[in-house]
Amino acid sequence: MEIEYDGLPATLDGLTIAQISDLHLKSFIRHQDKLVQVFDSINSYKPDIIVNTGDFVTCLWNEMEPFTGILGSLQARYGVYAIPGNHDTGLYSNAYNRENCDEHLDIIRKMLEHSYHTCLNDTSILISIDSLTVSLTGIVTYGMVPDLYYGDTEGALKGTDSADFNILLTHDPNHWLREIQYKDDIELTLSGHTHGMQIGIVLPGFQVSPASLLYPAWNGLYGGNNNFLYVNRGLGTIGVPARIGMSPEITLIRIRAGAGGK
Repeated sequence: MEIEYDGLPATLDGLTIAQISDLHLKSFIRHQDKLVQVFDSINSYKPDIIVNTGDFVTCLWNEMEPFTGILGSLQARYGVYAIPGNHDTGLYSNAYNRENCDEHLDIIRKMLEHSYHTCLNDTSILISIDSLTVSLTGIVTYGMVPDLYYGDTEGALKGTDSADFNILLTHDPNHWLREIQYKDDIELTLSGHTHGMQIGIVLPGFQVSPASLLYPAWNGLYGGNNNFLYVNRGLGTIGVPARIGMSPEITLIRIRAGAGGK
């Protein structure tokens, strides 16, 4: 996927971002070799940045334990970054609730850091690329469908004003629809969450899925005017361990200079 930006500095023309999402690692417990193949494929593209937009687990943090080595195999020039999805808060398990979900998030964060990921829980990081700066901001998504809510977006964005290009990671694409599309200081938002409901039809110029009933932006590229959203269909499964017409996805996004590039 190539996305063009008017006025993009030449130094950032061609920057590549590999996005994965919704691993739901429990769904790979008997197929770890498949996940290794996926990660080897991602590394073969030699992306500048790798991001994972959440839902590493389905219920509890211990679903990650067998996969920390595989997660740690991802490599990118400027680092590997992740945010938690709503399942990563532990709210889908009887062992955790709204009062102690931060404890679950902290365990997930430590496991990701052990796997060489930088976890962005309502925080930002600045990446220096030659004389320019790219900001990466990650937002925590809480709650259970359909009552999802988000962490401290404005607090997380503090310190990113001086960046030359701003990327926001937020698990639920409805966050972009409700808030982010109206901002003029975020060029690219990356989300997942929908899985395309694991059933539908995706063809060039045509796509349909029951996911659209809950998520007006449920798969692919949306937006314009230098403010875009990309929604990744995810890799794992939840509920029924199958996908019908809704294949798993690795997204490789290349940022390009459009008209008026500097």
